[in-house]
Amino acid sequence: MRRHSPFTERRRGLTVAMTPMIDVVFLLLVFFVWSARFTQIEYSLPSHLVAAIGTGSETIDTPLEVEDFDRVVVRILWDEDHPVWLVNDEARSDLAEVAALLKALADIKQDAPVVLDPDAEVPLGHVIDIYDVALAAEFEKIQFAAAM
Repeated sequence: MRRHSPFTERRRGLTVAMTPMIDVVFLLLVFFVWSARFTQIEYSLPSHLVAAIGTGSETIDTPLEVEDFDRVVVRILWDEDHPVWLVNDEARSDLAEVAALLKALADIKQDAPVVLDPDAEVPLGHVIDIYDVALAAEFEKIQFAAAM
């Protein structure tokens, strides 16, 4: 009786079944189409827009031109008898201006962390005010900077 050698089967020729490969490629295509985002990021950035309703003469202006940011750092300095706020190293004169800026930043990127960095001389009430403003702006992460 003759034994079958595994080497003799190679000589017959190999066939590659293309149907499973086509199925896999099709499933990958369907996955990537379903998981793709079809919204354009440009529409979420602040810009000067013309309202589509009416004659087109009405414009919507956003007063804030903001560059891309990873986090928002709010430093609170104490200048003689009043606090000075620095939001991403830009000085702000009053708490209402800081609140408007934080609200505008939260509208752009709500998941960016807000880091509060008060000086040691700042009374606790002003730190709590900034914390409340960041909460009202609906930021998801509010952190305090560690003292070195």
